[in-house]
Amino acid sequence: MVTLTITGGPSIQFPWQNNMTGQTAMEAAYNASASGTLTFLLQFYGSSLGYLVDMINGTFDTAISSGQPYFFWDFIVNGVSSSTGIDSTSINDGDVITFTFTTYNAEAHAATTLANKFKVKSAL
Repeated sequence: MVTLTITGGPSIQFPWQNNMTGQTAMEAAYNASASGTLTFLLQFYGSSLGYLVDMINGTFDTAISSGQPYFFWDFIVNGVSSSTGIDSTSINDGDVITFTFTTYNAEAHAATTLANKFKVKSAL
């Protein structure tokens, strides 16, 4: 079994499948959830980053501006912020996936995909 938890939202358990990625896990959680319990939006950030989550249950990453902090969906597997996109992160039987809406911190997130996501969004 795999558990996908949205901080402040639902927690969904579903069967692990061979070759499961973070993306296929989200799709399995969607299929296993009650109607409307889980919605999400993915955006492709090029081949080096892959797909990242931009929205869960109607809450979007915030726009980047110099006057406000940047809030994003952090993709955490077994308590560690992912360093790869959800489409290239392997999920194992028993893993716990957590998405938490958090403030971007350049130092804390330097080794994660969020540093690159922030860089891409800042350039827009």
